[in-house]
Amino acid sequence: MEKPLKFKQIIMPNDNLENRYCNYQNKLKPRMNFEPVTLKPLFLKHQKSIIETTVQECEKYLDDEAWMEEDVFPYIQDLTGEWYLGSIYMWEEKGKIRIGVSAHFLGYYPAGCAREEIDDYLEMEAWFDYDQIQDQFIFDCFDTASI
Repeated sequence: MEKPLKFKQIIMPNDNLENRYCNYQNKLKPRMNFEPVTLKPLFLKHQKSIIETTVQECEKYLDDEAWMEEDVFPYIQDLTGEWYLGSIYMWEEKGKIRIGVSAHFLGYYPAGCAREEIDDYLEMEAWFDYDQIQDQFIFDCFDTASI
């Protein structure tokens, strides 16, 4: 069987001025929440490595023979290979900084389905903890969901 796809990021074109939930239909830029707002510069400083690590971890997670079986979710053959950033949620609690990065992956849907032929399929939310000594975000785990 064919191995999983290499993923390609889609940059959504529509500004998200109201910070609403984004999906493939509304094509909004990611929802961003920083609590407190003073964390935003820390995110911007590490944004490239956070996104790169998220994609690498998604690829590792999906590069498993288990996802090649038709009766599982996610079924790798249903993925288009395209994804977009859905949301960033960063907060500080009791001196610890944590961030959740939500990547939305597109999938193929059969003709006659209530969904578009290509539409949202899989959400993978990567969680990171900030290591102040190393000045870097350390990947912790994923949450996954159909969308």
